Amino acid sequence: MKSVECRVGAFPPIADIQVRPNMKITPSSDENGRKVLHVEADWVELAADYDDIVAAYAQEQIPGFRQGKVPKSVIEQRLQKQILDDLAQRAAHRLGRDALSESGAEALGPLEIGDMECSKGKPIRFSARFWPMPEIVLPGPGALAAHDDGSGLRDQISHRLLELVIFTVPDDVVRAELDEDEDEHDQEAWKAASDRVRLMLILKRIAHQEGIEVSERDVEDRIRQKAKEFNMDPGGLSAELEKGGGRQRLKDMLLAESTLEYLEEQSTQTKGGTV
Repeated sequence: MKSVECRVGAFPPIADIQVRPNMKITPSSDENGRKVLHVEADWVELAADYDDIVAAYAQEQIPGFRQGKVPKSVIEQRLQKQILDDLAQRAAHRLGRDALSESGAEALGPLEIGDMECSKGKPIRFSARFWPMPEIVLPGPGALAAHDDGSGLRDQISHRLLELVIFTVPDDVVRAELDEDEDEHDQEAWKAASDRVRLMLILKRIAHQEGIEVSERDVEDRIRQKAKEFNMDPGGLSAELEKGGGRQRLKDMLLAESTLEYLEEQSTQTKGGTV
């Protein structure tokens, strides 16, 4: 099969994008070649998040008040900085994903949020930087021939996909994929991290083509499972994942699992092991 040319996906012309009344998006690029979305959203987009965060803090123990009986005004006065920090984290990741979708762009990896402006009752402003998704051309039917040789069909299918679908992942994305104890100068560790990123992107593209989806309920089920495994509160684990973009990463991992399961089933159901 011919090698696959990697072409950067299209990005809208640099101009304001306003697809809903309370949100404005201005796309641009930075000096490193990353795409940037400058986002501004009215307070109405944040109000429900703000109230949820205040309600959560109201359940904490505040000296001089019964637990759960702290007036909202007291919570806001004493914990305003923490409330706004939490609001900025939650809203920026949610609105960043919305902006990405509404601008017609697709990110390779998580969004990098910066230039944050967030105050009660005022519009939120921030920038979301990301590497654009390369154009991934999938192999045709029959290209993923896999036969059970004892190594496992999923591993064979994964290796075959990496062989057939060739594109380069930006160094920053590979570096972020490295484990904490891995040295970026270790060629084997670097290649393994690059392959993990490439395989995830390929599987996401296959999932989109085949209509494979992972619901928020699937994500919540896995969070509850992991919380039970590590003796943690599911709500607390979910909040931690949301702060660092881990929830989306978990969703991507579940999608990759489902896609590999689909490809494995196709291989075993097709005579001769052809996917």
